[in-house]
Amino acid sequence: MKKIPQKFRYQSGSTTVEAVTAVMILALILFGMLQIYHWCMMKQFCQYSAFYTAKSLSLGFQQEFAMRAARVAAISIAGKSVGEGDDDEEAAKSYMVYGDGSGVQYEYWHPRTAEKTPTISVYAGLGQEEIQSARVKMENAPLLSPPIAKLFFIQSPPNPEATVTMRNYSRELLED
Repeated sequence: MKKIPQKFRYQSGSTTVEAVTAVMILALILFGMLQIYHWCMMKQFCQYSAFYTAKSLSLGFQQEFAMRAARVAAISIAGKSVGEGDDDEEAAKSYMVYGDGSGVQYEYWHPRTAEKTPTISVYAGLGQEEIQSARVKMENAPLLSPPIAKLFFIQSPPNPEATVTMRNYSRELLED
């Protein structure tokens, strides 16, 4: 049996502890980056939804139709389907044609009574005579992992939102 030198006798587990610590730090960084990516994607879909809402209004569509366009554009962040149909593409077509009468419903489309329930809010309307604006906000957005958010001292869920203003082309076309 080989004898361990005196200077290495108390260092037998230090490499394992260092390796576990390094892996934990790398995992924390990785999951933190995933959390940021998740928030950025929600913000991107809010921007997309606000653009289609403002575009619909600026082309002269009624406000109810513009609200449908906003909801359909935000299907990717709208949670699970709680209404009819599982195919998002077919659900989007049906909702654009029949509206709430289509039976299509997603988890975050309409406000809930619970305080921390995620909700997609759409605000659209005329800003000025020549400008249309739309704002889409994901209130109480679900985090990828609430325990990891606590490690980064994130106390409340993020609220990604986007506002788009657009020239009112329908006013110009309808005047001629």
